[in-house]
Amino acid sequence: MASCVTIPESLDDVELPKELPPIVVTAFARSDLLEQVLTAIGQQSLLPPKIIAFVDGARKPEDQPLIKNCVSLLEDFAKIIPVHVVQREHNLGCDQNVILGFTEVFSDYDSIVYLEDDDVPNAYFYDRMCRLLEVYRDCKQVCSVSSYATYPENLNIPENADFIVSNRVFSWGIGLWADRWQEMDLANHSGQYNPFGHFYHVPATSQTKMTIINQFWLEKNLKTDWVITFTLAALYHHKVHIVPVKSFALNIGFGHPESETYKGEEQAWVNAKYDKKFYPNSLPASLELSNQLKQSLSDLEIIQYFWDKGIWLTPLAFLHLFKVSSSLSSKILLLKFFIKRFNRVVQRWRSKLPA
Repeated sequence: MASCVTIPESLDDVELPKELPPIVVTAFARSDLLEQVLTAIGQQSLLPPKIIAFVDGARKPEDQPLIKNCVSLLEDFAKIIPVHVVQREHNLGCDQNVILGFTEVFSDYDSIVYLEDDDVPNAYFYDRMCRLLEVYRDCKQVCSVSSYATYPENLNIPENADFIVSNRVFSWGIGLWADRWQEMDLANHSGQYNPFGHFYHVPATSQTKMTIINQFWLEKNLKTDWVITFTLAALYHHKVHIVPVKSFALNIGFGHPESETYKGEEQAWVNAKYDKKFYPNSLPASLELSNQLKQSLSDLEIIQYFWDKGIWLTPLAFLHLFKVSSSLSSKILLLKFFIKRFNRVVQRWRSKLPA
């Protein structure tokens, strides 16, 4: 994938646009976390002109006072930065609140900076994101820019690099453009949308393999996750993302009683790369994925990875993988894997669950 623009050497060389993008925030019932996010926004080295907040509706009566606290916080914060609050009448759920929120905002703005109600940005976050959005605005193969560092631990990162080109992205502090969002068209697809069809059709690399596992569990549990769907759609359309080598946003949502996804204690990987003082400046010289990230996993590697992650294969999944396996050894390993885990398929069939 060739570079389509002349990329400056540093973000400091990039002029800010005359009209800065709004910060979009989604919230629900975690006012204690939202308060920390708003405080951090108010301490940015560059203040945003506006915040647009989408507050989801109640799932149960007990949610009402928690939601009211969030709305009050946002209204009070409007004394510092203008805030437009969109309060949902009914509970949409996180995914639909985000997808509809983005779609609504992009009818008026050509780019946004997004924070969830548990993403605390460091002081340089908004300035850096605005400049990233300017750098790659006309580079249509770049789908998003991010403040969260996520990449394989063994990746060889160039010396003095602050950002890399990625096939995977987290939503914990992200910048998006209207045209890319509209091209992905998530608003007109079901929550189970996977442009590749099934998890086992997704191209497997050292970076996409975790997305494949996440998609597997979504399919089996009939769950949705807009970030996984967005990642798959971008991959399908041959897009890339610009992600930092260190995070300049801190996630504080793990273990919160109102968290739906991350209910357990925070795992070591979550904020391992966070740096409160990180001021990313140097940019990738091109939009090419590194050879490590482009390299497909071998048949043996992906089968072993599936085994290690505790998944199973339906007969259709097995037949597809068996057909595309390129060696006898991988076909034998795949057959052993299928047989040993087939009892899980039978159990789920008996329980009338998706196999």
